[in-house]
Amino acid sequence: MDSSDRISLDDLSDVRKAVSVMQLRSILAAGAGGIIFSAFVVAAWLWVRPGEVSAAIFLAAVSYVLFGLPLLVHWVRHWRRIYQRLADVELRVQAGEVVYGSQVKFP
Repeated sequence: MDSSDRISLDDLSDVRKAVSVMQLRSILAAGAGGIIFSAFVVAAWLWVRPGEVSAAIFLAAVSYVLFGLPLLVHWVRHWRRIYQRLADVELRVQAGEVVYGSQVKFP
């Protein structure tokens, strides 16, 4: 293995910074996506039945719970697994083990 492929604690710090930015973006997109989908459901309902606002609000809540919330939970769990894998690699590096970047796999 090439020595430039070895993972150091500085490399892990840089990776954590980059991953935190990607995590924030994807979780915000998932949360906003669910809200936007619910807003489209409300707009469609009010387009078809303009006077039924309470039913539209109920549909928005149900659509968020059924579609938006599972999407958000999926991404939160996804990033939690990635952070756990980073912590495992960091423990291996701190223990003095030589870890190569090409051998590290993420879910």
